[in-house]
This record gives sequence, C-alpha cells and structure tokens, in this order.
Amino acid sequence: MTESELRAVRQVEQTPVMIGPIDGHDRTLLYGYDSDANTWHVYQANGELHRVIYIGSNPSPESHDNGPEMIPAALIPNKRLYPEACDFDFCLKLASLGVYLPFTTYGTLGDLSARGPFIGKTF
Repeated sequence: MTESELRAVRQVEQTPVMIGPIDGHDRTLLYGYDSDANTWHVYQANGELHRVIYIGSNPSPESHDNGPEMIPAALIPNKRLYPEACDFDFCLKLASLGVYLPFTTYGTLGDLSARGPFIGKTF
C-alpha cells in the first residue's frame, strides 16, 4: 500500500455510516438493555430516529437523542436486544451495514401484540 492509499483507507475509516427511518409509520425499532441494566428504546416518530435510555423503572429518561439520521453503533446497547420487540426491516438494514445485533433468547418479553406500535416509553 502506498502512503496515499493509506490516507484513503483512513478517510474511509473516519467517515461514519448513518442510518435513518426506514419507512413512514412510527414504531419501535430496537428495544433492549445495557450492562448497567438501563433500558434502551430506539424508535422512529415524525420522520426522525429517537434513542431513549431509562434507568430501571424511572419514568424520566437518562438520555434522549434524536435526528433524521444517527450512527448505527450508537443505537445498539452493549448487552442485549429483545428480538420480539425489534423491527425486522430495521434489523435487516443494520445487519447489511455490518452492525452486530446482540439478541437475547426469543420470547423473553412474552406476547407484545397488544402493546401497539411502541414497546417502550417514548420521549
């Protein structure tokens, strides 16, 4: 590799890949938890992605980020995602970008059919 090729590789490494909402209807896209037992809820609403992190059962979020696009790695908790609470199309898009999705055992949350479009709390 030449020095200019090395610079080109480093430029690609530093360019973040972004992801946005995948279609028009509002819903939960990812739902899981991190190693500190904080709940992560990623959803789309009004054409934007939202990532809300809650500590335990506290109704106020610890953090909230939103925008038309976000860096995929920032949407994934460092522990587990509940597969039954995650959106298939969004997960497929993330997987096609090479994002690792740390799913737990399917069915842990039980039947979610009566919950509506959002599995977790929204901001």
